[in-house]
Amino acid sequence: MSPLTRGGWVRLLKTGPAVAAVVAATTASTIQPVIAHDFPDPAVLAVGSVYYAYSTASSYGNQVWHVPVQRASTLDGRWSVVGDAMPQLPPWVAKNGAAATVWAPEVAARSDGSYILYFTARSGSKNVQCIGVALASSPKGPFQSTGANPLVCRPEDVDSIDPSAFTDTNGKQYLLYTSGRGKATIWIQQVSVDGVTSIGDRHALIQADRPEEGNIVEAPAMVKHGDRYVLFYSGNAFNSGKYFVNYASSTSLSSAFDKHDGQFLNRDTLGGGYTNPGGEEVVPGRKHDYLLFHAYTSPTQRSMFVAALSWDSSGNPSLDLKNLAKAPTKTKDKP
Repeated sequence: MSPLTRGGWVRLLKTGPAVAAVVAATTASTIQPVIAHDFPDPAVLAVGSVYYAYSTASSYGNQVWHVPVQRASTLDGRWSVVGDAMPQLPPWVAKNGAAATVWAPEVAARSDGSYILYFTARSGSKNVQCIGVALASSPKGPFQSTGANPLVCRPEDVDSIDPSAFTDTNGKQYLLYTSGRGKATIWIQQVSVDGVTSIGDRHALIQADRPEEGNIVEAPAMVKHGDRYVLFYSGNAFNSGKYFVNYASSTSLSSAFDKHDGQFLNRDTLGGGYTNPGGEEVVPGRKHDYLLFHAYTSPTQRSMFVAALSWDSSGNPSLDLKNLAKAPTKTKDKP
């Protein structure tokens, strides 16, 4: 297992030149949420034969859990509620009202058998969104903060959000994240085996430079596909009605990433039944891979979906939204 991985995997697949993606047409009834509860910004970790899914803070019963976690033996269910993976907020997180929200979590396994949680929260002292880190001996938590300060907090960038871990085929480890409001940028920063110590300087992978992105690119999810790096990302505001998923690729992490023309996944792809799909995650499989994402299933609820992710002979990703279509899985508010 690599020192820092999502379930100990690194992508090794055939690839080809980047051309237009093929996305399967579907209707709203074709795909249903696999977690019908409010479960925004899903992140999934495979531990042996068990999947653990984490989401942005959400209400369970009469409580708000900072990092809700559910588990299942297959990605398409049946998911069961585990609890709050981080019940205690770190000291630097704002404690008042809506500002005390934890969102966009990412959990990865470390070589020493422990687990690391990256998350986004507002700094009480700096009044900007920052990226924190916490550790636990179990993927279920409880995760505890490693220090009195966030891992990434750059007021000059305004907000720093949406952390994502990536381990390359050579064992090097990276943290990806988004910053900026006027024209958002997705950054990559190499880190040491502990997952928290920076190596060298960060550099930009992509920036919001297309009209349909609305100055926002976020939710990075990197995979290695043969000799190419494929970066999935979300564009536009998460609640705009125009939120979508796209991807960019490059042969080197230090080279410019080229964005795929158009949009890979959007409301129309889902037949118009669910709005604002995004907050994606890629999980490997045997017959095909999987794209996990959230979308609005009501005006106030974003549920988790999973679809089959394949790669054509030219190395372009495509979705089969008919695969894994399931009825909504009901989960209890309490474990």
